[in-house]
Amino acid sequence: MGMTAFSPQASPFPGGARVKAASPLLIVDDEPEYLDEVLEALAFEGFTAFSAANGLAAVEMLRHHPDIHVVVTDIRMPEMDGIALIQAARSEFDGRDLQFIVVTGHGSKIDVDRAKAAGARECLSKPLAVEALQRAIRSLPV
Repeated sequence: MGMTAFSPQASPFPGGARVKAASPLLIVDDEPEYLDEVLEALAFEGFTAFSAANGLAAVEMLRHHPDIHVVVTDIRMPEMDGIALIQAARSEFDGRDLQFIVVTGHGSKIDVDRAKAAGARECLSKPLAVEALQRAIRSLPV
């Protein structure tokens, strides 16, 4: 599971940080090449990010890293999909301020509606533009 560096002296957000004091992001996707690209792009922009290959691994990562407050997850993954991840995390980490951004290559209205009903703050389509992800992260109320 990857981690990238972060410089706490500079905010990756124009106008100052809104995500809790340099808290790392968790990026969840079952496509290793895509995951590496997103992690690299976020690192280039100054974000710290952990990664997980599916929802089960993501829940385990959340258990070990209580400083993670933002999860960016794919919807369709084996073992535990992104919607089940949101539901499991909301249940297990009830008092924790977790924000979810969902990314999907399928983008069906049904998937988007299910994600929003589960608690996703934002739904983005693949291929993901890093600028769109940055805007979504900046808009979160954490």
